[in-house]
Amino acid sequence: MTSDSEVEPEPREAPGGAPFWIGAVVGIGIMAYGVKGLLDAAPSTQPNQVGVSLLGLDLLHDAIVAPIVCLVGVLLARLLPRRVRGPVRAGLFASAIVILVGWAALRGYGHDQVPDNPTVDPLNYGTAVLTVLAVVWAGVVIWAIAASWLGRRAERPEGRGARGR
Repeated sequence: MTSDSEVEPEPREAPGGAPFWIGAVVGIGIMAYGVKGLLDAAPSTQPNQVGVSLLGLDLLHDAIVAPIVCLVGVLLARLLPRRVRGPVRAGLFASAIVILVGWAALRGYGHDQVPDNPTVDPLNYGTAVLTVLAVVWAGVVIWAIAASWLGRRAERPEGRGARGR
């Protein structure tokens, strides 16, 4: 029982509601379809190699990528003002996605198998990825400036700096 001055916290919803179970069923179905396709085309997909690669990537993520991401997060929390943390985190996340998506093209995978086919790697992917990253970080700078400006404006006392009406 609480007094009038105390506020009782709202009960938290237990995890595992309908959205979770719908997502789980759909996700398991998609994964099962992918595994079936992998096994049906076993001579060309080499399921053993895929399994070794997945295990290696999982270990790489858990042993190297995740600790680095955590360390960067701690450093950002200590070094950046609170108002710009969100934009910088979003910029880092978007940059990681851009590099991940562009990785194969940046490395030129597939070009060695058909070097006489100019349509395999027809563009300068290094320039393209750098251009996208420049746009992402320009957006981060604009967002951070706006967040800082709006934050300072909200902190300003009403009497100081406000125009008379």
